[in-house]
Amino acid sequence: MIRSMMRLSVWGVRSRRQEIISELFSLGVLHLDEGEGALRGDDGVLNGLRLLRGRVLGLVEALGWDRWETLKDSDVDQAVQLFSDLPPGEFVPEISKSLDKFSSRLSDLQEGLARDEDTLSKLRKSLDLLSRFSAFFQRWGDSARESYITLWWISPEKIPPFLAAVQNDLLSRGREDFGGIDHHFVPGREGPGILSLRVPQALAPGISAIAAREKALPWRLPECCDQEAPASSIPSLRGAVDDLDLRIRSVKKDLSENSEEWGPRLAALFLFLDEKTEQAAVEARSETSDNFFRLSGWIPRDFLSATEEALKAKFGKDILLKCRLPGKDEWKDVPTALKNRSVFAPFELFLKLLRPPSYTGFDPTTAVAVFFPFFSGIMVGDIGYGIIILLLSLALKRAKRPVLRDAGSILLIVSLWSILWGAVWGEFFGDIGHRLFHLRPLWIERSEGVLPVMIFTIALGAAHVVLGLLIGVWQGVKNRHAHVWMEKAGNLIILGSLFGFLFLLMSEFPRGLFSIPVSFLVIGLVLLVAGGGIGGIIEALGSIGNIISYVRIAAIGLSSAILALVASKFLDVFGLSILGVFLALMIHLLNFILAVAGSGLHSARLHYVEFFGKFYSDGGKNYTPFQRRSGSSWKKR
Repeated sequence: MIRSMMRLSVWGVRSRRQEIISELFSLGVLHLDEGEGALRGDDGVLNGLRLLRGRVLGLVEALGWDRWETLKDSDVDQAVQLFSDLPPGEFVPEISKSLDKFSSRLSDLQEGLARDEDTLSKLRKSLDLLSRFSAFFQRWGDSARESYITLWWISPEKIPPFLAAVQNDLLSRGREDFGGIDHHFVPGREGPGILSLRVPQALAPGISAIAAREKALPWRLPECCDQEAPASSIPSLRGAVDDLDLRIRSVKKDLSENSEEWGPRLAALFLFLDEKTEQAAVEARSETSDNFFRLSGWIPRDFLSATEEALKAKFGKDILLKCRLPGKDEWKDVPTALKNRSVFAPFELFLKLLRPPSYTGFDPTTAVAVFFPFFSGIMVGDIGYGIIILLLSLALKRAKRPVLRDAGSILLIVSLWSILWGAVWGEFFGDIGHRLFHLRPLWIERSEGVLPVMIFTIALGAAHVVLGLLIGVWQGVKNRHAHVWMEKAGNLIILGSLFGFLFLLMSEFPRGLFSIPVSFLVIGLVLLVAGGGIGGIIEALGSIGNIISYVRIAAIGLSSAILALVASKFLDVFGLSILGVFLALMIHLLNFILAVAGSGLHSARLHYVEFFGKFYSDGGKNYTPFQRRSGSSWKKR
């Protein structure tokens, strides 16, 4: 249901404003007015907190720590106890000084790591390249007389003229006894490759000029080995790679240890600063006079008494509270807070996909909790599948995330209905129950009694749609919206008259009784047109289509039952062989996935479209009390 809300105004002594706001934050029940006016008298503390909060969050991210869900309230409480006695103007500079030292050390480590990783990458590329020339180097390294080996960046099409120019230079010097030149080329992935060239020492001075003319660029070793010849630098490169890799591992280990140690601490500090920032923002926006300040907001009626007692006990005459019910002109501003029994509360998950209902609207959580698992259970309708869903739900209920726990609670009820309807249809993994245990349906086998099941599901649809229309009539009357209740009532009367026609046609009552549903049909049309005009008539026709669409419950359930029977047929064909059992299991697995997904999807659609469309008004605002965030909401926003 939707909680009754009260308008609460808090007047306090200005000298105790920070304490009062902090206490309201701790109580966590007051939904403050949006914006709470413009900033008043901000002395820079708020901006300082915001900058410091962003800086701490930046350090948390720089450490690579992201396990916010592991934080506990006690972790934040430690930071609160450490700094709560100091005003923001004092602890902000102290925290900033400490962060300066830590961030400087962290920055040095990360910058050094980045440099080392960049150097290591270059060294490995150089080592990989020179390894491709190792055979060339070994061939000529020791036996060549007065040889000179160089490496050049060059395009493949430039190699022939480059080699020809070098050969001509060699011949011009009269060095035929050298036996010519030798080269080896390693193509690049795209564009230029690397050419290794062996020439006499006498040609060394002229090679650079020839290379420049042919647009070849020298390839050089990294700085650590640039004094060595390429042919002899491979061992040095390997040693440098090993040393640098060892140093990088050491730095990464140091950073990992820092992340494990300081990540949670800085995250808790961020949450503490986040709290102080929110409180400072409220403080800066509160209405103030020379001696007093005022805050206004909304509070659930059932929290009002305890909140008043807590504030009065702590601040006594330094605080004045004034509360009242919301006026009609304020209903659009009242936040919507839902309160349902623990068995129904998980089904509020369905409303989180929509805007919250308006404050004067209706909370359909209880109706969803009744009908959603009921419809899903009819569609699954298998004892074996229901047991599997039950085991899955128990596993989800132990999850850490609240959303998963809610999903587990929903699946638990779905599984119970699935088991019950499995007994009604007489299904246990299809007809396995009948084969092994002589399981008999309590009502009908749906794979054979298609028509009765279809009629049953359409009747369910009629009841569901009529309930939605009744809720719509009640809302229209409660909120004094004549056009709403007239349209919904007209729709109901028309549906009732159509049901009356069908009943009289199928019975032996006198034909003169047809005047009764005709009269109601006229009355319904009058109300429908008066309340909704032509759109009301279209809505009435849509309601008939909505009711018929509930036949999908029978259709999806029937397809699931037939697919389960198909799985059993594989055992009939292949027997209890590995192939037969494997195919049967695969079909059952596919059917189980389709049954769970299909039943959930279509049951949800019947609620969102056919049911909610009759009454749901989504113009509400979420109730977001002024309090500490928890769970996944701790993450930055």
